[in-house]
Formats: sequence, C-alpha cells, structure tokens
Amino acid sequence: MKKSYIISAMFAIVMVFGMSCEDLEERPTSVLAPEGLFNTPTDLQSGVNGAYSFLCDENFYGRKLSLALLVRGDMCGIGDPSTAAYRQECDKMAMSVNNNAFVDISWPMGYKILAAVNQVINAKDLVSGSQEEIDGVVGQAYFIRAHIHYVMVRLYGKFIYMDGSNILNPYDEVESEVDDIYAGIISDLELAAAGLPDVPVDRFHPGKAAAYGMLASVYLTRGEWQKAYDNAKEVIDNAGKYNVGLEADYYDLFDPAVSSNEILWELRFNANDSYEKVDGSLGGSNSGTDQVTSITGPRGDERFKALHTDAFGWSALVPELSVYSTWNGKDYRKAVSLDTAITYQGAENYSYTNWGTISQNVARPHIAKYFRATGESGLRNGVNTGPSLRDSNTKQIILRYAEVLLIAAEAAVELGDNASAVTYVNMVRARARAAAGAGDAKYPPSAVPADISGTVTWEDVVEERRLELAFEGGRWYDIVRRKMGNVFSGAAPALENRTFNPAKDYLFPKYQVDVTLLKGLNQNPGYN
Repeated sequence: MKKSYIISAMFAIVMVFGMSCEDLEERPTSVLAPEGLFNTPTDLQSGVNGAYSFLCDENFYGRKLSLALLVRGDMCGIGDPSTAAYRQECDKMAMSVNNNAFVDISWPMGYKILAAVNQVINAKDLVSGSQEEIDGVVGQAYFIRAHIHYVMVRLYGKFIYMDGSNILNPYDEVESEVDDIYAGIISDLELAAAGLPDVPVDRFHPGKAAAYGMLASVYLTRGEWQKAYDNAKEVIDNAGKYNVGLEADYYDLFDPAVSSNEILWELRFNANDSYEKVDGSLGGSNSGTDQVTSITGPRGDERFKALHTDAFGWSALVPELSVYSTWNGKDYRKAVSLDTAITYQGAENYSYTNWGTISQNVARPHIAKYFRATGESGLRNGVNTGPSLRDSNTKQIILRYAEVLLIAAEAAVELGDNASAVTYVNMVRARARAAAGAGDAKYPPSAVPADISGTVTWEDVVEERRLELAFEGGRWYDIVRRKMGNVFSGAAPALENRTFNPAKDYLFPKYQVDVTLLKGLNQNPGYN
C-alpha cells in the first residue's frame, strides 16, 4: 500500500471522492474545504451517505471489523483450519503489527468514515434550508463520528482523535489521551441527541433513542454508573415517544425482511455483490456486500439451493463447542442463535456432529443469526441471495432495546438498586421465555430462562448479555471493559483455552505503517 494512501486515508476527505495524493513528499496541509461541496441539506445527507457506505464496506462491518470482534471473544473460534492466518492470529491472541486485514484495512477505513462525517459537520453553517432538517442530518454525522471513535478507543486505546479541525501537517499530530477521546465521544452523542428526530425514518438511521442508548453504553464502559443508568432510563421511560420496545419473537430480530422497533441502530447491506450485481460506487468491488453471513455459514449446506446453486457458507468462524454444551436447551435464544442441522448430499437434518466429514467444515454448531436467518428469509420471501448468500439485504445490529435494558440493569447493580436490576433482567428473560408464541408448535413458551431473583451481581448481568446478545459483536468489548481475561483460562466456566496476556491482549496493535510514519503515534505495549 502506498504511503500516500495512508496519509490521505487518515487526514483527507479527498479519499471519499475517489482521489488521493500522488506523493507523500507533497505533505498535504489541510482537509478539503467544504465550501462549494455542500449547499443544501440534501448535499449534507449525501456526505453522510458516503459514511454509511464505508460503514457497510467489506473492509469494516461487511467483514473485517465484524469478524475480528467475533473471533477475539471467548464464544467463537476458527472452524476451517485453512482460513487466513490473520484470522487465526486474532483468535489465538497472537496478532502481529502487520495483521494485514483486521488492523491494516479497518484502521484506514475508520479514518475515511471520520473524514466523511467531519466534512458534513464542518459545512453545517454553510448550507441553506430548514434548520430542523440540517440538524437532523448533522446529528447523524455526530452520531457516526462518536461511534467510530468509540470503536477505535476500545480496540486501540490512545490514537489520533479526529474532530474535524484543520490539520497543518499530519506528521505533527499527536495521539489523544483516552479520557479526552471519551470526552469527545460524549460531546458528539449529546449533540446528536439534540439534533436527531424522536423517531427516525428507519433503523438504518439513528434517532434520539440510539443516541441516548449509545451514551448509556459509553458511560457503562467508563464506569460512570449513574450517567449510564440515567441515559438508559431516558430510552426506557420514553419508549413510546421514541417508538422502541422488545420484539415479541426473538427470531424476528435477525430476519432481514423484518423491520423491528427493538433495533435502535442497524447497518443494512445493499446486495451489490460484484459477481452478480454491480460494483459498488464507493470502496471498490463488493463494497456493500455482506460477508459475515458467508463466513459464519456451514460448508456443504444445501438447504438454500433454491436461492442459488452455491448457497453454502464457508465455516471460517464457528462457536466454541462449549457454548452449545453449556447453554440450556430450553432457552429459545439458543435455538435462534445456533445452527445444528443442514441438508448435505440430499440428506436433511444432517447433524453438526457429522460435519467434520465435510471438507473445510468442523463438527460444531454454527452461528445462525446471519446465515440461516438470511437463507430462511430468502426462501420465504423469494429474495435472490446470490453465491454464499452474499447478495442478501442482511442487517448488522449495532444497538437494540434489550441491550439498553441490560445496561440499566448493570448500572443499577453498581448503584445498589437491586430491585431495578431484577426488573430489567427479567424483562429480557420474559421475552426469551415467550419463545415464538403460544401458537407455535415447535417453539412454544418455556420456563427457561426463569426470572432472576435474590441479589443480582454484575457478573449475572454480563452473563445475560453474553446469551441475549450472542454473536452480535459486543462480547469482546464486555471482556475488555470488565477486564475478564480469565475467561480464556480453559478452566470452567471458561469457554475457550487461550494464552491471554493482560499486559498486552486487551488492546489490538495499532496500524504499524502509521506508527512508523507519525512520530506522535505510539504502538501499544507488547507489539514489536
């Protein structure tokens, strides 16, 4: 990769418009000025849409970041032993500074997203139109800027914070302190909450509930329990106003065809796989294609051949067997989250115990929230999904109402409010017990999980998060914020056996090319 690309990817909005500096020695002296680019709220929205495109890019939530978050936690490991080395490095806590997909690709993409939204924020006073409309669009930009910084600070610790200020010389930029990064994130989310509508046009666009829910998450990570609780309560107490609440059937959350009010913010992929559709207009081929569905689906699966002759997964990332064996089989969430039977060589209900005989597969249950959910929805709705189901309009859930309830519960525990903690955990459990409803013969209501009672601990709530939010990308963040490296010990109740170094492994390595080029950016401890 050219050095010129690194600098422009980090510090110039020029990348968003498909250009880059030709020579590093030119040393770009500022970001592209917004004057002339943005004249109306529609122009601002186009800039934000560019950021959404990058968020859904295969190099960010389309696969690279999503896969890193899943494999780094204690619930997933590598299935196909021939899968790329960088994935195995991340799984085994052995990431190198040149991990050429997770860090080397997602790090520059994060800065591209920041560049896109910073241009919108910087142009907010230059456009003409309804102030309410302008505030709504700029609120999205603040929200996305906060989210990217929130992702990066949890993965890398200190890094160069991008608030849209003019950069005279990128070589002189200095990484920000973690406290300062979080202060910027909180400020942006407060600005987002002020500008965003009570009810967004869809859940791909954030509304006030998403902003307050994200604030609650940030404060929970920071250990500021009262503020976490207050922001979660803002969403809970105004659920009607913000049009949010628990979905009746847990399964429906993951159906690409269902628009759920439980989802506060999601990313939608736009079915533009370059093999069968058209190249993405931003980011190159497969730019808006969902690869998480493919990478978590089972090899050899023939259940969805009616959708495509090659509608099978890749078995690259699979749950640890202990996740399946320790999860109560009467918990409906287990059935929704884990895939245990496929059709193989014409044989239906081919059990996972036999999948080791299939080339590049492994005898473990697979994640069902992406591949199976997409395939079953495609069959029901006649949606063309393409090879490996990559052409599906699948969704990646970033934040939902159930998580807000569990944030409130965990904060309540820390505040000594056991009654509220019990209430909020049991709201989540009651939905799980309802399963698919009384009229469903296969998944009727169950007694599991029973209401929690007695004194609730933070460990209880984090365990509830592990099950409720299984395979949705948040488990690694929970391990980091609660310093739970012991879950990799291999001893019960640990789910994985990994050599975990708490002095190093709570953070990813920073992008070494930028560490080398920028004197104010320092590599994380333990990465040489």
